[in-house]
Amino acid sequence: MTTMTLVEFKKRTRDELIAGIVEDIYTTNPAWGVIPWIGFAGSGLSVNREDTMGDAQFLAIGGTITAKAASIVEQILFEPTTCIGDAEINKLEIAMSGSDINDVVAMEVSSKSKQIGRNMQEGIATGDGASPNMNSLPSLVDAEQYVTGGALTFTMLDSLIDKVKSKDGQVDFIMMNGRDMITFRELYRTLGGVPMAEVQIGDRTIQVSTYNGIPVFQNDWLSITETAGGAALVGGDLSSIYAGNWDDGTKKVGLAMIYPQTTTAGISFEDLGAMETKDENVYRVKAYMNFAIFNRRGVARLTDVTISA
Repeated sequence: MTTMTLVEFKKRTRDELIAGIVEDIYTTNPAWGVIPWIGFAGSGLSVNREDTMGDAQFLAIGGTITAKAASIVEQILFEPTTCIGDAEINKLEIAMSGSDINDVVAMEVSSKSKQIGRNMQEGIATGDGASPNMNSLPSLVDAEQYVTGGALTFTMLDSLIDKVKSKDGQVDFIMMNGRDMITFRELYRTLGGVPMAEVQIGDRTIQVSTYNGIPVFQNDWLSITETAGGAALVGGDLSSIYAGNWDDGTKKVGLAMIYPQTTTAGISFEDLGAMETKDENVYRVKAYMNFAIFNRRGVARLTDVTISA
């Protein structure tokens, strides 16, 4: 009697299938877990920013008051946009998966949700603000908040964080792509080591690098193909580093994701039921949101950062 071949053996057995899907599509961006979400009423969120202050003067006894000018404000409107996707699944497939180790509906809805989350993160890094695209760091940071860089130095980072004034000198984060993070750590290693701190993200705690006590987040959605002065996000080999503040709920000091307060913050799910002309069910996954920077002094941008030699 000959030994059973592997081919024959496989006909008589079946492989163990691990439940769920092993996530293998990643883009590093831990800051996504700490950015605040703020609800608003109505069709948008209007913010009045100081443009020119009402004047004042020192006055001698008997002098004439000439400080009569009124203040001027600039009104900025932030409006939501939609990120959406439908999962259309045949009912036979749904029926068959009901007795299987994996739920095909749950897997498809989870995949759609993950992609919407990725779209929003990419939007924060590269959106041009033209409807229906998201606002982003490069599209919203005021040109007066730019610092011109080069080969990264600590002095450049000092100049960057000095631009962030909305919390009276406090800075909540520094954000850079992985390429610049390598250079940043190289600078610190010449001094003996990279300072680290713990940051709470949801129900887990992670270690991140710090600079002057400020968490430094790696965000690989940020472009590394910018042109000079941050004029375009593609066509060059430069990058930008950002520093800023998260908003504290006042809508006056920092950046946040915004959403209509009558909806769910983040991603929502709807079971739309059966299609009329097909034996399929439709499951809709969506988010109504956008990105907002409430205070122009709440964020700054270091442009023209070059790749480490």
